[in-house]
Formats: sequence, C-alpha cells, structure tokens
Amino acid sequence: MSAENFLSYRYLFSITNYNIVSVISKFSILVLSIAYFSFLTILSVFSGLEQYSLSFSKSFDPDIKIEPREGLFFYYNQETDSILSNTDGVDYFGKVVKGNVVVAFDEKVEYAQILGIDEFFQKIVNIDSITEIGRFPVLNMNEALTSYDLASSLDLILYNAAGFFDVLSLNSNYPEASLNPTRNTIPLVSTGIFKSRNDLNKNIIITNSEIVQNLFGLESTQFSEIIIKSNSGESVINGLKPKLNTFKVKSHRELNETLFKIMNSEKIIVSLIMILIVFISTFNVVASTVMLIVEKEGDIKTLQNLGMSKKNIKDLFFKHNLLINIIGGVFGVCLSWLIVFLQNYFSVFKIPGLDAPYPVHMDVNNIFLVIVTLIFASIISGFMSRVVVKKLKR
Repeated sequence: MSAENFLSYRYLFSITNYNIVSVISKFSILVLSIAYFSFLTILSVFSGLEQYSLSFSKSFDPDIKIEPREGLFFYYNQETDSILSNTDGVDYFGKVVKGNVVVAFDEKVEYAQILGIDEFFQKIVNIDSITEIGRFPVLNMNEALTSYDLASSLDLILYNAAGFFDVLSLNSNYPEASLNPTRNTIPLVSTGIFKSRNDLNKNIIITNSEIVQNLFGLESTQFSEIIIKSNSGESVINGLKPKLNTFKVKSHRELNETLFKIMNSEKIIVSLIMILIVFISTFNVVASTVMLIVEKEGDIKTLQNLGMSKKNIKDLFFKHNLLINIIGGVFGVCLSWLIVFLQNYFSVFKIPGLDAPYPVHMDVNNIFLVIVTLIFASIISGFMSRVVVKKLKR
C-alpha cells in the first residue's frame, strides 16, 4: 500500500485522533449515504408506480393495435388474415368493431362506447383481472360486460330479464334508421361488471361483434381495429408496418403515449433535483477536506521534508475525498436495495386508504444513473480538494 493510500485511510478511520474534523468527515459520509439512498429509492418508487399504472392499462389495451388510416371501419380480407397468421411473434390476434351509442335503462340515459369482440379477446386482453362482479358474456347471446361507472349510473341488474337495457346507435348505416329508430336499437343484459382505473374507459359495453355490426348496419367483414397479443412487440411492429401500409400499427407504449410522457417528465425532473442534492452534499466532503488540510498543515510539512512530492500530497487528499464519496454512495445504494427488497417481499409499507403494498421496482437503469452520478460527483469533489491543496500549500 502506498503512503498516500495509507494516510487517506488513516485520516478517515483514525481511532486515536478523534476530533471535530474526524466527526465532520464521518458526518459527510452519513449525508452522502442519505442522499444516494433517497436518490435510488425515489427512482425505484417512480419505476414501481409506472409498472403499477401500466398493469392497469394492459388489462384493457393490447400489446399491438392496428387501425385504418382513414375512416372508422375497414374490410377484413384474406390478405390481411394471411399477413397476421404468418408473422413471427404474433401469438393471438382478434378483430374489434366499436362505436358510440346511447344506453337507456329504467328512464335513465347515458352515452357510452360499445365494443364488439370475437373469441380471441380474452386471450389478448387481460379483462378478467379487472372483472369484479359476474362473468364474461357468452358471445352468441345478447349478453354484455359493462363498466362499473356505466352500471352504477344506470343501476343495471345482472343476470335478469328485467335487467335488459337498450342500446341505440346514433351513426347507423341503415338508411331508414331516422324513420324507424328501433332499427338501430338492440336489447342487452349485463352478465358482469369490470372496473378500470383509466378515465377513458368509464362508460364501456363489451359484447359480440356480430351484434355491434348489426347495430351499426355493417357487413360481417367490417371492423374498427385488430388487436394483437405479442411478447416481441417492436420486431412484430417493424415487420407489419411495411405490409399493412394502409393501417396504423401502434404499440402499447404508443397507445398510452400521454401516460408515458407524464411519467417520464416527472421522473426526469425528480432525477435532476436529486442529482443537484447529491452534488450539494459533496460540498460537505470538500469542506471536511479543507478542514483536514488546515489541521494537518504540520503533517504536510513533515511529509514534504521526508521527500513526499506535492503531487503525492494532492493525491493523498484526492483519495481521501474519493473514499468518503464511495463509502457514502455504496452504503446508500445498498440500503436502498435492502428497503426495496423488503418492500417487494414483505410489503412493509402500505398505500394509505388501500390494503395494498406501495409499488417499488429496482430498475437497472436507475442503478446505472445513480452509479454514474456517484462517479462524476466523486471525481469533481476530488479535483476540488486538489485545487484547495494547491492554493493553500504552495
């Protein structure tokens, strides 16, 4: 071990020389530990909230959605079916027809969106995870799954003939619809209620696609969108876009673009604030180093008389400064990892008002950001100590 390495360690962990400078140095380690602990823990909370929010969006939104570039509906043909069937990475795909309707029950009226689905819908969208009451409708009958908000507004009755509600289409293709309103009206009964935390899915009806096609006066091959289940989203999207140039192919991230942008913006702002706090905390290290240099003025002269060069003395305090930063950073990161581990496996902290654990996630990118910040802060702090040595000891 070189002399500067030994002395940098000795100045920090000396047992016999316990004075105010030693206390300040150890206090600097504590401050840095708290700063890095807070930095990584807050980022882990944001990552956990992001996963928590996206888990609900995935309960209603597919991995990939295909929509026509123009118009509300498109004709599904053999060519489109062949492209989807022969594309690697497409696990399941289904067709959906949707539109806006007016729903009436027991003298109550609400606007809603109706979705007509096929038999693959449940394999693509995890709707069962948010179905709180009842069951999924039988698709060959006039049954429907309704959102909680719509069912509450209309006071719908489940599984009962008295619970049939009327669904009226306002944009039916039937030419005689204006003269005969019953032509574009269908009765449905709710067999289940789902509750989505997405405000866009407040008033929703899910039923058989044939019922919706008849409601809007569409042909059996006309649909609004195609939904896809895929675990390799980006590669599938890149493969489908050139083949389906008359369609818009969107990933799950693009379907929730606003949510992603808000969460990323918040995360960037918080990261910048925490980086600033970390750099401010490193000034404690510089201050303790300055006090150490002043206190060890006699030792520095002795070391110079013994032949230690000014460069070695600068390296001594640079390494002393670096050691404080590394110890504080490593301790803070390890403590944060421990807290996240305990929260994930033992649910130590609960969300106020809910019997649910606070979501946290230790993301590799967050750890990388903290480590990079630690390296830069340590180097900058170390060089500042070298400047102090140069100015005080010419």
